[in-house]
Amino acid sequence: MLTALALPVAAHTSDDFYLLYRQWQPYDWPVDEPSATEVTRSQRGVGWRREVTRGDIGLDYDYQPLRIRTGEPAHNGHLHRLTVDGQWQHRRFRVQARAGVAGTSNMFKYRDFHSDVITGRVALLRSVGRHSPVSLGIGGDHRFGSFRWLPRLRWEDTSKTGHWLVDLPVLLRWQGPGNRWVFRVGRDGDRWATLDKARAVESSLYLREWRAELSYRIRPGRDAWPALELGIGASADTRVRYQDLQAGTQDVRLGDALLGSIKLNW
Repeated sequence: MLTALALPVAAHTSDDFYLLYRQWQPYDWPVDEPSATEVTRSQRGVGWRREVTRGDIGLDYDYQPLRIRTGEPAHNGHLHRLTVDGQWQHRRFRVQARAGVAGTSNMFKYRDFHSDVITGRVALLRSVGRHSPVSLGIGGDHRFGSFRWLPRLRWEDTSKTGHWLVDLPVLLRWQGPGNRWVFRVGRDGDRWATLDKARAVESSLYLREWRAELSYRIRPGRDAWPALELGIGASADTRVRYQDLQAGTQDVRLGDALLGSIKLNW
């Protein structure tokens, strides 16, 4: 499927390259953890995407330091992820897929991998009518914790108010006329393979949240100058599950946090 998307076609194509920085305010641990302190989190990202009439393909890398300063986590808090993804539309069918590797920095530094380093998402949808904006299907990923299959309902429409995309139960997105404003609410989450400091304990870290973000393109890109986007939003019901060397499996609700982002697009 990804190979087909990359092949040249007669339709118009466009390429987009971006740099991203996103910062959350500190999370507070639950009050029943007397030794716990705040958890800091940020994200640095870089990626490329090609859009064609039939779909798109993209390559993305991001790094998230997640500072958990309590107990003895079986990970070092440096989360790296590299993915390739795409979607393809053929008549009434739409296929979405993503595959990649995600793990802590010591895993890549020492090339000491285990099977959880491989992650992926997949969805298959079919429109209910030949020209209907509504599609039904099924999708599977880690956004709700461990990998699971869920029914999907997708509705997409473009009008004078902008471009609307509703992809339940994972996404609602609006892009305003002129492509200046973008509002997004979605269920985000993934799995990272982890190793402890001694590289003796192989485990995984699951991070999931509901995230809402509003971004505005304050400067359009011209020639070699990038477009500049600023965003503000919030993460709600943020949860992290990981292995602790002393306490075993920890499933902790970090809570809610505001966030800000800056993005450069070429």
